[in-house]
Amino acid sequence: MIGILIAVAINDAYNASKNEQKIRTILTQIQEDILIDIKDSKRIFKHYIRKDSMAYKVYKDLLTVESTPYELRPYDGFVNFSVNRGGYERLMHNLENLPDKYSVLIPRLNGLYTVTQEDITDSNATLIAKADDSRYNRAYIDPNHAEHQFNNFTTKEARQYLLDDPFLKNRTAEYMKAFRSVAFISSVFRFEATDLYHQIDSLLGNHGSKTPEVLRLSANKDDVESFLGDYIHSEGLGIRQRLSLIFENNELFIKTEDNQTQLYWHQDNYYFAGRAAIIRLYKNEKGQHVLKRSNGVITQILIKE
Repeated sequence: MIGILIAVAINDAYNASKNEQKIRTILTQIQEDILIDIKDSKRIFKHYIRKDSMAYKVYKDLLTVESTPYELRPYDGFVNFSVNRGGYERLMHNLENLPDKYSVLIPRLNGLYTVTQEDITDSNATLIAKADDSRYNRAYIDPNHAEHQFNNFTTKEARQYLLDDPFLKNRTAEYMKAFRSVAFISSVFRFEATDLYHQIDSLLGNHGSKTPEVLRLSANKDDVESFLGDYIHSEGLGIRQRLSLIFENNELFIKTEDNQTQLYWHQDNYYFAGRAAIIRLYKNEKGQHVLKRSNGVITQILIKE
């Protein structure tokens, strides 16, 4: 009888070990999916920055007939953010074998791959619709549109045609608001997925592993040191309170009298915050330290005092 019990115990231990290894493999796959998805999130935000720069030229009447067709049509095209669900779905199919210590992950996984996914789908659909908004699409209201399109808008006449669009600013602003929604939800995913990645690492005992660079969200103090301080308004939407750029607890913040907003590193001298606000720190031709803040429609340019 004792021998049977020992055999059962050994078999149970073997099955538990085998199941543990299977779940660890699935969780590692989820981490790999996260790294791919965060790279795509960064791609989305990089494209958003480029579109924002083009939109700014439209709003400020900086375009000319010598501008490229691409610059004259900032509202053209769309991006599609999607996430890899392979690891998540494998885990959902193995819930009956999930060791208790990993159950803490389930609410976060469901939130990320179900609730957030719904927001991603809605944002993608909205941007696609705005990219072909018939209210502003001159293909439906101007009989000469096709002739210019046949030349891919490369002739001087075609570029003038684009420049003379009476709804250029309107359609650009509406398009950028839709693009901002995609950039925002992809950034939300980036925050949550980064935290989830670290939580999985902790549960797997990967304490000594090197964090992939793509997960970095914190500013490097050496890069921003000279930009820290108080700023005054220079251009665009005014500011109601004194604004400062500060570095506390290894994180970068914009601080006002009422609150402070954390800035997350994106790439080079670009940061992001809140609802897909783009923050750029640079020096202008006069050598002044500049903080440029934009949300795709509204821009503020501030100079360090």
